[in-house]
Amino acid sequence: MWRSAELLLLTLLAGALHAQPGWTWTSLAPLPRPMANHAFCTATVNGDERAYAFMGITTGLTSDSITLRAYQYESSIDAWRVLPDVPDTLGRVASAASVVNGVAYVIGGYHVFDGPPFELSSDRVHRFDLASGVWLPDGAPVPVPIDDQVQAVWRDSLIYVVTGWSDGTNVPDVQVYDPANDAWQSATPVPNNNLYKVFGASGTIVGDTIYYYGGASLGFNFPAQDELRMGIIDPA
Repeated sequence: MWRSAELLLLTLLAGALHAQPGWTWTSLAPLPRPMANHAFCTATVNGDERAYAFMGITTGLTSDSITLRAYQYESSIDAWRVLPDVPDTLGRVASAASVVNGVAYVIGGYHVFDGPPFELSSDRVHRFDLASGVWLPDGAPVPVPIDDQVQAVWRDSLIYVVTGWSDGTNVPDVQVYDPANDAWQSATPVPNNNLYKVFGASGTIVGDTIYYYGGASLGFNFPAQDELRMGIIDPA
């Protein structure tokens, strides 16, 4: 079940502000190179809090500026180190990364070309073992190639890939990846309209509820949305 939840956003924000007074922001070691539109995830590995950045675009605005680079941040020493490149032939932007049982799953994104088709969504599922620092063989491809998706982990077991862009349009698909069985299945799609179908939204899963906010819909100049939506996951 999917529905819009504009009023809920105010409740969530109020609760977060009440529960987390006195935020402190600190500048940490910078990435080895500037990056944008990359995949990002965090994990605890051998007791160390770590962050990971995969692919993305550097300071240029051409296809040559899109990279396969990967980096790992180690909080214990406030430093980044270079990881092996993501195992693809071309760099991608707008992919997403999630961690399940010590493996980072870097899903989707799109390639950019100087000529037709100019942009091409990816169905790749790259798997990176966090403890060994080694890329594993790719997982099963995404049934609907996707980029700019909402992506979140449910109960430390399944990865939900919600809406996003596929080649020429936004799609309503909710695609669910089971890392333990390296298999995909389709869940109830979001409503097939511009209120729910978006690219570039942000989201998370709390308990059995998916929340995702914003994103850009189809239309002139891809108008940004201000909607918070929610969907309930049926554990059965």
